[in-house]
Amino acid sequence: MRRAIRSGVMSPVRVAGTAMLLACFLTTAQASSDSHYDRIQFRATERESVTNDTMHATLGASGESSDPAKLAARINDAMNWALGIAKGYAGVTVGTGSYQTYPVYEKTVLKGWRARQNLELQGKDSRLMGRLVGELQARLQVQSMSFSVSDARRSGIENRLITRALDAFKKRADLVVKNLQATGYRIVDISINTSSPRPPTPYPVGMMAAQSKSESPVAVEAGESEIGVTVSGTIELTLP
Repeated sequence: MRRAIRSGVMSPVRVAGTAMLLACFLTTAQASSDSHYDRIQFRATERESVTNDTMHATLGASGESSDPAKLAARINDAMNWALGIAKGYAGVTVGTGSYQTYPVYEKTVLKGWRARQNLELQGKDSRLMGRLVGELQARLQVQSMSFSVSDARRSGIENRLITRALDAFKKRADLVVKNLQATGYRIVDISINTSSPRPPTPYPVGMMAAQSKSESPVAVEAGESEIGVTVSGTIELTLP
């Protein structure tokens, strides 16, 4: 009787089963190694109030006419007059907005055209800006005024606050370690966010109308902005 001689090669079924078991083992081992415990999330925030050093003002030239060409000429004349005056003020950045035209209807009949164009002003000398705005109100209307912290000053303050916020974050981490009786910690992730809202300074419409009849300087108060830095992160404790 002949005996069947077994080959050393595993059958495809056994190979597939072994591969599946091995993959399952590796997945379980990886999941186990990727599991993390004793992690704590918290944040630390530092803020500072800073006096605004930059003034922004928007003035507009507007009008209404049945003749769009004459209307455009009138607004262009007012803007050229304003640009000529504004460019004489050293340290003031001047820019113009787009020219906008709107049809005016009376019921369904075209009555005429309304147009406007804005003049944007920016400067660090609020007294100088106030004098310029007061002069321009002879022919332009103030649309808005606001104050902010210049980019250079803001960057320096944010850098200082980042250092303070990181120190505060580390102090809180040390406090957590001490209270939970851990032997140490490691930072898993950390992020730094800055916040510095720039609310517009309201300007009473009545005051605008009153001052538009003269060239008196506009009374302004720069006010303050609050700059903040928040450090958020996760630490993993080392327990005995």
